[in-house]
Formats: sequence, C-alpha cells, structure tokens
Amino acid sequence: MTDGIVTGVKGSGRNGQTITVNGKDVILTTGGFAANTKMLQKYNTYWSEIDDNIATPNTPAATRDGILLGQSVGADLVGMGFSQMMAVSDPVTGALFTGLQVPPANFIMINTKGKRFVDEYGSRDQLSQAAIDNGGLFYLIADENIKETAYNTSQEKIDTQVEAGTLFKADTLEELAEQINIDPATLVETITNYNSYVNTGHDPEFDKGAFDLKVEKAPFYATPRKPATHHTMGGWKIDTHDHIINEDGKVIKELFAASEVAGGLHAGKHLGGNSLTNIFTFGRIATDTAINEYLD
Repeated sequence: MTDGIVTGVKGSGRNGQTITVNGKDVILTTGGFAANTKMLQKYNTYWSEIDDNIATPNTPAATRDGILLGQSVGADLVGMGFSQMMAVSDPVTGALFTGLQVPPANFIMINTKGKRFVDEYGSRDQLSQAAIDNGGLFYLIADENIKETAYNTSQEKIDTQVEAGTLFKADTLEELAEQINIDPATLVETITNYNSYVNTGHDPEFDKGAFDLKVEKAPFYATPRKPATHHTMGGWKIDTHDHIINEDGKVIKELFAASEVAGGLHAGKHLGGNSLTNIFTFGRIATDTAINEYLD
C-alpha cells in the first residue's frame, strides 16, 4: 500500500520465497472463515455456544486469510458475529449427505439420552440451536421405509458406512439403542410415542409441522449428526460498487471485495442459493468497477 492506495499483493511461494505482484487494482475473493474455529468463537454473538470441535463441509482453506489482508490496510468489518450452521451434518467431516439423510418430514431426532428435543420440521437455526443446547451430538432414527426416502445414497454406500461404524443398523430398536449407548427402554418409548403422533397427525411434545412415516419396519438405523458451520456472514464492509471501506468510513483506493469475504450482504442469514448469487453478482460488480475506474 502506497500513499493510501493498494498497489498489489505480496506473498510467499511454496519454497518460502517472497512473491510480489503489482497491479492497478486488487479484488479479494478469499472466502469466509468457517474452518477457523477460534475466530468463530471470538466473534460469535448469535449462537449460545460454538464447540471446539465443530466441523465444516467447506474447504479447509476457509480460515481467515482475506480478513487478515484487509486488516493490514485498515478495512472495516461488519456482521462478524453471525454464522450459519447446517444442523444435520456429519459430526467428523461436516458433510451433509452421509448416513441416511432424509426429508425433514421423516426426521426423528433424538439426543444422547434417547429423547426427542425439537420440532424436526423447524428451521436450520432452530434445529442447530436445539442440538447445541442438547450437547451437539444427536441421531436421526430411521427404519427400512424411511431409508428408502434418503438422498444421494445407495445400498452399497449404506453397507460400507455400517461396516465402518459411521452408521448404525440393527434388527430391533433395543439393539440399536445399545449400539449408540442409549437406554433401550427410553428409545422404544420415544419411538412408540412418535408413531402415535403420526397416527393422530398431532405432536403434543413439539408440535411438529409434518409427518410422513412411522418407525416400525426392521432393520432400524441411527445416523450420528451434529451442527457444522456452513457460511460465515461477516467480512469486509463494502459499498455498492464493491470498494472496501476503512474504519473511518472512507474507500480504500484500488481495493475491492466479493464473495464470502465481504460482509453485511445477507444480514444474519442467507436464503438457500443466495450465497452463489452473491459470488456471481458482486464478482461482476467488482470487476466492472475496477475496469471502469482504470479506464477513467
């Protein structure tokens, strides 16, 4: 940065050598920080707790690099306390389509004590916060009929996961409960009650909004799940032309931001698909602005 104007980027090569790239404009598109747990915990103002071992399905490179680059030139941050979680994710990898991932109407979510704890048809945030309040880890219970509604899977994938111990399968609910270290009588009672709610179309415990199937046909399955960080809403403050704004409210000349590294675009939460819209739209705006200002 020279005289308040960004003139390029300096970095380190794979062999440790310094690399300097001079340019008329710099556009930061480094993504968010979903893979940086300490930063999530530092800025979090939305969730009651963020676990030390929280996973993310995002790239492990989503750590904070763009945030640090902007800080080095005085850029202002916005919305850093907000992050979005995927409630029903793999506890280890954060992936969505492992185990038996089924439509929400077929979710039966139980905590590690064998009890339901939320309206399974609720929003992402409701499911995520309820899971956090119940210790994070929970299980999706399914039977053979519910298994047939699972997304993006096959019997071969299911068998492989059962063999690996990442998906549990049993001929009875009691056996399934023992596999996941839950009191068998509690799990049977929970599922018996749930099945009766399906019969009557009313859930007196959590007022679940939709039911499709009961849990009654062997074999039975338990998929371990845990909320994972999906999207970080905070980042650099930008104007409508994608200029990055400094802490004094002024444009940092020749520096732009697009993608998840730019904050404040979705407030506290984005709608499904809008993160991609953000990338395409603001990437174009930043490029057009940089080109037009260069030509002027």
